[in-house]
Amino acid sequence: MSLSERSKLINTARKIDIDLIVNAVRPQMLNYQIQNAGDLKGLLRLEVKKYLEQNFPHYLDNLYTVTEEVYNKMYMLGPFEKYLKMDGVTDIISFGTRLMYVKNGVKYDDERGFASMEEVRVIYERIIANSGQNISYAEPSKDAELYDGSRVKVIIPPEALEPYIIIRKHTSLNKNLDELIYGLRGLNDSIGTIEMVKKRTKEEENFNGTLSEYFKMCVRNRRNIVVIGETGAGKTTFVNALTYYIQPKHIVAVLEDTREMELPLPYVFYLKTREEKEGAKAITYEDILYDCLRANPDRIILTEIRTPISAYTFINVLNSGHKGSFTTIHADNVEMALDKLEMLIKEFKNIDDRTIRRLIAKAIDVLVFIGLEEDEKGDVIGRAVKEVAELRGIDEKGNYILDYKYIKW
Repeated sequence: MSLSERSKLINTARKIDIDLIVNAVRPQMLNYQIQNAGDLKGLLRLEVKKYLEQNFPHYLDNLYTVTEEVYNKMYMLGPFEKYLKMDGVTDIISFGTRLMYVKNGVKYDDERGFASMEEVRVIYERIIANSGQNISYAEPSKDAELYDGSRVKVIIPPEALEPYIIIRKHTSLNKNLDELIYGLRGLNDSIGTIEMVKKRTKEEENFNGTLSEYFKMCVRNRRNIVVIGETGAGKTTFVNALTYYIQPKHIVAVLEDTREMELPLPYVFYLKTREEKEGAKAITYEDILYDCLRANPDRIILTEIRTPISAYTFINVLNSGHKGSFTTIHADNVEMALDKLEMLIKEFKNIDDRTIRRLIAKAIDVLVFIGLEEDEKGDVIGRAVKEVAELRGIDEKGNYILDYKYIKW
């Protein structure tokens, strides 16, 4: 037997360790996820091929089989898988080994769930590892993203009684206002003749039509819009629908902490924050706002005001221009949204109440509250626009001047 034949026989006899390949390719695959690089399995195949060429060249004939094993080991999520692929599912939650999901607003129990607590551990460790993090007794709570953009919260003991995995599924947002009419009550309601005032020019104009037509006009006239509601109300979906009426030559910057939006426009910057991780500094809202301003966008979309810094920086930026920008915030009505915005700004910077209100009133033109409608069991049976108000400034006492255009509870 020749030396080359003996070498081939020895190499072929070596058993491939799938775990070793997973650990070798994971850093580059994490970079692809961060870059939203597209065909994950195709990119994984390239990385596996590189690994085999260097370590197991005689297994290259089995590239597709090995890639499939590596993919399953890295990304398959057991009982979660079928619900991640199921149309209409928005949330999937495990309570220990028990599993439930929300489809079209209705909550269902999965009859089988996880086979054991060990299977739960394998799945949540897989999720966290693929986001470049670790979860442990010392750090028992982590936020992560799946390969498809779905948001995940993992909480384990000692913070939790048992492991909880909460998945907020990434769903398609590509609907305009006309397509949303059947899923969002109120859009087709006629709001009669209303007077509108352009704050910056003091011009008055009249409008007569449906709520949907009113929103389209607000977008075209470059009003700054804040969309309000609770989790699952469809705030981001509504904002994405508004973008269909932005002038096509406008440059738009989308600022997110989780990749959600996809605009039907040719000139869009998608910028994303990042928490500090080992070997990588944090990317904050200040960072991405600064970078997007250097690009001189016509409009800015902040997908959600969650933190003091995002509240302050967004309101501050709108006071320096960028008409026609959008954001969302969690609250139960228009007035509570303004209260929450004030509270967040105060947490970031010590400013007196009157100054904060003046800044907010100058920055925001229209506030829209979207509410969930539930049945007696707590299942969501619909979504509706419940309040629309224009913010006209503040009065002599420092109170907001709100001109309600639509109220329907």
